[in-house]
Amino acid sequence: MYLDDIQDRINKIEDVRDLRIIQQFLKDRRNYLGSRMKYKLSIGDNVYVTGNNGKESGVIVKINRTRAVVDIENQRWTVPFSMITLAREEK
Repeated sequence: MYLDDIQDRINKIEDVRDLRIIQQFLKDRRNYLGSRMKYKLSIGDNVYVTGNNGKESGVIVKINRTRAVVDIENQRWTVPFSMITLAREEK
């Protein structure tokens, strides 16, 4: 699997500056994918939110500029798009 190859290559990096570059790239990529997610979402969509509590299912209540309001077990959370996965896209 290619993820194992990526991990092996990262483990071989000896320069902290290179790791910082990779970290910034990953942050930018996560933000890009999150911004794309915004245009896939609609109010009423069933979604999964991945966070500190693991993966929780919820429903989109509102879509803001950078985050969505998600109803999870009758509590509303403002969640960044990068933490949201559409339930219908889940495999």
